[in-house]
Amino acid sequence: MTDENDEKIIVQSRIISLNSKYATEKVNGSKLSNVSFDFNSIASKNRETLYHTVAIQSAEITASYYNVTAENNKINISETGVGAAVDVIIPIGNYNANTYVAAFNLAANSVLANNATLSFSVTTGKFALKSDAVGITLTVNVAATTAQPIIGIDPNSTNDLVFPDGTPPNTFPRLANFLGITKIKLNSNALAGDNYDSAGLGTTTLVDTVSATGVPFGVTVFNSLGRESYIKAKRIDELDFQLLDQNNEFIDFNNVDWTLTLILNTHRRQAFSNDSGVIINDRVVASERANEKVDSIKEELEDVEFDLI
Repeated sequence: MTDENDEKIIVQSRIISLNSKYATEKVNGSKLSNVSFDFNSIASKNRETLYHTVAIQSAEITASYYNVTAENNKINISETGVGAAVDVIIPIGNYNANTYVAAFNLAANSVLANNATLSFSVTTGKFALKSDAVGITLTVNVAATTAQPIIGIDPNSTNDLVFPDGTPPNTFPRLANFLGITKIKLNSNALAGDNYDSAGLGTTTLVDTVSATGVPFGVTVFNSLGRESYIKAKRIDELDFQLLDQNNEFIDFNNVDWTLTLILNTHRRQAFSNDSGVIINDRVVASERANEKVDSIKEELEDVEFDLI
């Protein structure tokens, strides 16, 4: 004799549309790269739920970030015969090699005792630096400089760079790099699974990655590759997202909003009728409510401390 009811595993899919404009909490303010959305029980915890998976269906992420920021716009330089070193500060913005040369020369000549010239070779892709004054040597103090990757210095180097007066001028050891943000990592504590990231050489809260293809002040448009990520949590009440660059740094979107569309798939047991194959909705709903009530009571009891007499 067989049971009149049959349980099967079904997948319940829901679309979740997110816009950073409507985030209930913007942890890093106008950067808009660490936000949360306080939903009301997106996925409830009950006995029928086996696990959830999530996929980024689409994304429209503004390229409103800069390749020169307050984190990488300082070159510390000293001159022979002059006292303390000075900081050459490049104004924040988006640059290519030519516009960077112009900005550097203007900034350097406003703080150095003698004028200096930064030049760029389209053949080698490297910057070169020299003082305009005869006999003056410039020294770039690497430890006090934050623009290493952009201007062509190994970030791990501890050796200062010396640029004596001469023709042709000395070049920086590495190619200039104005690529800026090349990858956008979408991380979420609420949707954390078993994905890996070389930044930590282990599992992280990474949900998916998006190649930053948008031109400056344009938009990166991402469409799903159909990949799903397993979610460790069975109950989801709030969604949080951290948008990081390829170096695991928070991106500064300069208060320009971005949007995401998620597909949340809930894998669950579902009761069917053996006769008709129709889902027994009333019984399922009653069972869900009973299970949620039981789980709620259990959680309340776990918070209560009993004193033994």
